[in-house]
Amino acid sequence: MKNQALIAILTVILTVFIIVQAFQINALNDDISGDVVNTATDGSGGETYEEMMARMHPGQASQATKTPQMVGGC
Repeated sequence: MKNQALIAILTVILTVFIIVQAFQINALNDDISGDVVNTATDGSGGETYEEMMARMHPGQASQATKTPQMVGGC
């Protein structure tokens, strides 16, 4: 009898938790619109690899441009 009550309580708690999570996920999906994805993939924004390296590693950026682009080869 004690185990059945514990199982019933845990089932109710998990059900409530699942319902709350479903509402939270639905709210997140509503917040995310196609505009966010389009601005990231339309090619008008962002930076090149060289620009990112210059911003993130200012001391190394000037050295990185002086290295050969191809090692080996004919």
